[in-house]
Amino acid sequence: MSETYEIYTPNGLALDVEKDTNKILFKENVKPTGNYTEEYSKALFEAHDIKRNSPYKDYKPQYLDPNFYTGQSSTLLEFKEWQSIYLKDPIKGAIAPWTKAEKAYYKSLKTKRERYKYLAIRSGLRSVVIDIPYDAYANVDEKGRLVNEDYAYIYDEVSSHRGTLKSYSFFNEWELSALLLGNIKASPTAAVGFKARQQQALFLQAQLGDKNAFKSLGLAVLCSNSFLTGQHWNKLRAKMIYDLHDYHYESLLDEFGMLPFLDEIIGVDWVIDLNRYKFALDEEGRIIWALYDDIEKGKLKDPRDIDSTPESRKEFDHYMDGYKNGMATRFDVDIRNERDERSAKLTMDTLVLSAKLAALTPPQGYPNAPRYYSPERLEII
Repeated sequence: MSETYEIYTPNGLALDVEKDTNKILFKENVKPTGNYTEEYSKALFEAHDIKRNSPYKDYKPQYLDPNFYTGQSSTLLEFKEWQSIYLKDPIKGAIAPWTKAEKAYYKSLKTKRERYKYLAIRSGLRSVVIDIPYDAYANVDEKGRLVNEDYAYIYDEVSSHRGTLKSYSFFNEWELSALLLGNIKASPTAAVGFKARQQQALFLQAQLGDKNAFKSLGLAVLCSNSFLTGQHWNKLRAKMIYDLHDYHYESLLDEFGMLPFLDEIIGVDWVIDLNRYKFALDEEGRIIWALYDDIEKGKLKDPRDIDSTPESRKEFDHYMDGYKNGMATRFDVDIRNERDERSAKLTMDTLVLSAKLAALTPPQGYPNAPRYYSPERLEII
């Protein structure tokens, strides 16, 4: 038997590959395959390489050891403090806070375009459907005309793809690209699996001065189906945002009609999102739907609830892990012959898109959409 090496799908499934032939050894499919094997194999290799060459590949996280060692230095106290922050809503301005230097630099920017560009970059959002250099962000003047014609091809490409519903994921990403390029009315908020990314895009839109986006931040936490966007149901928070929107909005705006320090005004929410740096575990949001259904039926409790307990949070994590294993998209199985070409191509494109999203998700998360971890989960990851 030939020697093999492994490649990984965006959701972490391993596939053996023969070293001498580069043939992928797919998991067995009960239906005939072969019609799409060559194309699908290329997509799998591309997805693997995308993740391996992430711009964040050299990121070194800081680890805290939760154990106490007698007579040795320990990070136990720091770990306990880290755990405790997930037991309550984030304090306003405490997550990814603006530093004095950041604020001073932002205020030194003299045009709306410069400030728009800075906020877009600070958000951590990057386009995954087209390469947009930072210099092309907000590359339009007040009348919508291009400032640098060298980037006209990017605007043309994005414009030609917007509104084409290849899938909700692709719709979202083309809309997000338009937002980064300077179209404040773009709508990158379709119901897909990348909840933190979706929330950060909405928050950025509100920062940039879109009043409807500001109100949508309240709508996102207004009722129990807030969980479907990764948010935590919070009527008081929703009322605060609605009141600010209805009675004080104009007074909050800066001289360019923007809300750069919005996190200091309304705070941010912990976001439940199974997707993270290097792993697209719920690219379509099906697992979030399953967990929401369990919460609605009373089988599970949202771990962010004030009356959650270690036991209820562990049970939530247990169910979440079960769904991750049982509902994983089987990218390690070859595409069936009975699929039509359009359907097969969408599977391949979605595979590559998921890899790009996983590779471009900041390891430390998004500044205004922090990912939630139960305190108990932190002890085992």
